[in-house]
Amino acid sequence: MSPVILRTKYAFHTLLWLLDPDVILDVGSMDGSDSKKFKRLVPEADVVAFEGNPNNYRAMCADADLQKLGVRIVHRLVSNLEGNRSFFVQRPINTATGFNRGTSSAMQRCEEGMETEEVHLDAVRLDSFLTQEYADKKRAAMWIDVEGHAYQVLEGLREVQDRVYLIHVEVETQEVWPEQKIESDILALAKSMGFIAIAHGAHEVQRDLILVKELWYNANRGKITALLHSAKWVGPALSRILMASRRT
Repeated sequence: MSPVILRTKYAFHTLLWLLDPDVILDVGSMDGSDSKKFKRLVPEADVVAFEGNPNNYRAMCADADLQKLGVRIVHRLVSNLEGNRSFFVQRPINTATGFNRGTSSAMQRCEEGMETEEVHLDAVRLDSFLTQEYADKKRAAMWIDVEGHAYQVLEGLREVQDRVYLIHVEVETQEVWPEQKIESDILALAKSMGFIAIAHGAHEVQRDLILVKELWYNANRGKITALLHSAKWVGPALSRILMASRRT
């Protein structure tokens, strides 16, 4: 199919509702706001929020709503290699309003007006993590926002690829971080693992993709197509309705 162009987060919410996964991995969570939505959409799922920035991690640990909802917060780098790895924390040189707390990454770049601190984190592959800690979970979904490091995250789930049905991932269509893998590389990797792209955002350089397991798509083609088109036109309202339906 040709990917639908839309605001992908609302489509992801509707597909989460349809899939009803056992476990949802929020990789590069920043502040846990998406994890909260996922938990409200799928209350019975285990939601795990990975965050590498130590400042963001501390703020998330102090977030009463995350604690109340039972979101698990993990301060580790998700990658294709394990062990002690570098992580680059960005912050503005001068106090700035509207600073994006989600720009830190395992990929290093120089950006005007920003300073970078290198820290070291314990890295984990998602296939090892799921096998060791969620072995009984057979239906997984993933939200990946890792600033140029998406290919390595996806490589790290190869041994459990049959348990992953739905992925929302931020990609770049051209190099932003030196020597990074771009959208075409990620699509080729996804295809080799049995995923197809069904939607993407409208931005030209940095945008989000929705990938689904092809077997799941073929078995639910009509429902998925209907949900995508509904999300395209009434995404925010549909997302709110689905969350409210889980509370009743």
